[in-house]
Amino acid sequence: MSTKEYRNERSIPSDPFQMAMIHRTFHREFDNLSGLIRAVAPGDTHESRFIGNYLGNMISLLHHHHVAEDEVLWPRLRDRAPSSDNALQRAQDEHAAIAEAIDKVEAIRPSWTRCSEPRLAEQLSTALEELSAHADEHFAYEELNVLSLIRQYITGEEWQAFIDRGTAYIKPKNLWFSLAYAGFLLGDATPDEQRRFLASLPIALRTVVKTLGGLAHASYRTKLYGGRG
Repeated sequence: MSTKEYRNERSIPSDPFQMAMIHRTFHREFDNLSGLIRAVAPGDTHESRFIGNYLGNMISLLHHHHVAEDEVLWPRLRDRAPSSDNALQRAQDEHAAIAEAIDKVEAIRPSWTRCSEPRLAEQLSTALEELSAHADEHFAYEELNVLSLIRQYITGEEWQAFIDRGTAYIKPKNLWFSLAYAGFLLGDATPDEQRRFLASLPIALRTVVKTLGGLAHASYRTKLYGGRG
């Protein structure tokens, strides 16, 4: 669709409020996880398995989120807003830097998860802090420079397609984690954000989140933070 056709056919503009919510939760959890990893007692593989698997799921979700941006949003923005090429290229370059940081984390995470060895814990925490720094820089840049482009050039229907692409991450094997993540996301949100976020979900998923999301969130929160998170 050309810029002219887009302007002629556009009906409802997008409201990408979910992006800041998603970023907020990634920031909080990655920031907390490095300390949680360092706090696991040597040889406590029960704890390291839970935290290591949680970190693995968070990384997988972040990767899925960025792939959805690369495949659903950026091509449309490049087509409709050629003047935004520099901003979009920087966002994509930051995706690449984050992917490299993820590789460093993933080179260590499985081994630490299995053995809870202090030397590996320190290496993993350091790698995760590097990933968190890259992600935070990217989130801030995207919210300052890209969200306005999404509001201007992406329709509400296209934005919903991006959200639906994100929910495709949810599979039976990661459903409990996904429900817990939704709980953390909603726990950091305002009442208005909570209402609007739930309304944006497919009805079947919305029902599951409302029914089981609180239980999954409480379970993960207790195991990770002893009920403090």
